[in-house]
Amino acid sequence: MSSPADRTMRDELLHAAVGLLDDHGPDALQARKVASAAATSTMAVYTHFGGMRALIAAVAEEGRRQFDVAVAVPDTEDPVADMLVCGVAYPKFAIERPHLYRLMFGSTSAHGIDAPGRNLLTMTVAEIRGEYAAFGQLVHIVHRCMLAGRITVGSADDETAVIAASAQLWSTIHGFVMLELAGYYGGDGAAVVPVLGALVGNLLVALGDSPERLMASLVTSGWL
Repeated sequence: MSSPADRTMRDELLHAAVGLLDDHGPDALQARKVASAAATSTMAVYTHFGGMRALIAAVAEEGRRQFDVAVAVPDTEDPVADMLVCGVAYPKFAIERPHLYRLMFGSTSAHGIDAPGRNLLTMTVAEIRGEYAAFGQLVHIVHRCMLAGRITVGSADDETAVIAASAQLWSTIHGFVMLELAGYYGGDGAAVVPVLGALVGNLLVALGDSPERLMASLVTSGWL
């Protein structure tokens, strides 16, 4: 999101809505409350967004943009270590921004308005990287893992196989995160290494990595 000095009124409304969601949950996303937080009138919500439905969709989109930045990691020589670093950043964002995370992924709604996603399995890698950068980051890392022989199920030349393997890993991480947010693992991040780390590690071995190389990547990534 732009800096305060550069924000337009639309930006101010969006910034206010994200802040209200983070601090008070989806019930706080009301035109009157958003306008008050942005120091303007409720008419501004309708002038700049046409109503709360579009504003809430913009909040979810802004959440995805911030999430994309949070899980972005630079490429190193070890793609599995890169995946594990990304795998730490992912639940950290969700734990710190639970209301935003839930809205982004449609597990909660604001006044009956949710933010549904597209079917990623019908998209190309280029489309995914263009529209869903966080998942596109994972697809990129999985592709590198295949090229490096760390994932041997499927071919690096087969986009369908790359996306399917990425979807398996994402399902594992997202499932953990939803249970973490519900408090089943304490809700403080303590289960990330013993539970999520073991889940991802076991899946990577099932997809073709060796326990020895995985252990080295765990050390390199800082998990161990």
